[in-house]
Amino acid sequence: MGIWAIPWTGTVTASGGNADLWEVLPGDDLPCKILGFRLGQISEVGDAMEEGLRVSILRMRATVTSGSGGSAGAPEDVSRSNQTPGFSCETNNATVATTSGDTEVIDELGWNIRNSPYEVWFPDDRLQPKAIQGEALLVRLQTTAADDFTFAGTLWIDEG
Repeated sequence: MGIWAIPWTGTVTASGGNADLWEVLPGDDLPCKILGFRLGQISEVGDAMEEGLRVSILRMRATVTSGSGGSAGAPEDVSRSNQTPGFSCETNNATVATTSGDTEVIDELGWNIRNSPYEVWFPDDRLQPKAIQGEALLVRLQTTAADDFTFAGTLWIDEG
C-alpha cells in the first residue's frame, strides 16, 4: 500500500506500431489508480525534429496478456516505508498488452515532444483512472514516432 513512482529512461523506437510506456497490473485486493505522470524526451531538440504523438490512458477489463519487449518497472516507494508493491509493472513494451474483454479509453492526449516535460495530474479521486486485480492500467503511445528518441518519464500510482 502507498504511493509509488515508476520512473524510466530509454529509447522509444520508430520501428512501427504502438508502445506501452507503462503497464500496471494490480495485485490481490490492492486496487491501483493513476495520480499523474510526466512525459519527457532528451534527444529531439531542433525545430525540424518536432512531432506530435498521441498518448492514451487505457483500462483493460478482463483477462490481460502482458506486453513484451520492454523492461520490468522499478517502482519506488515515495513514502520510504520500505514496503513491496502488490502490483506488477512493465515499461516501454514494443508489443502492447491485449485483453479478451473490453478496453476502455479513459483519456486521450496529444504530446508535442519538444514540449517536455509534459505533465498530467488527476487531483480529484473521482477522475483518477483505476483498476482492480485482473485488470490493467496502461499509458500507451498510439503514434509511431518519426524516428527513435530518448524518453524520460515517471508514472505515479496509488495502491490500496
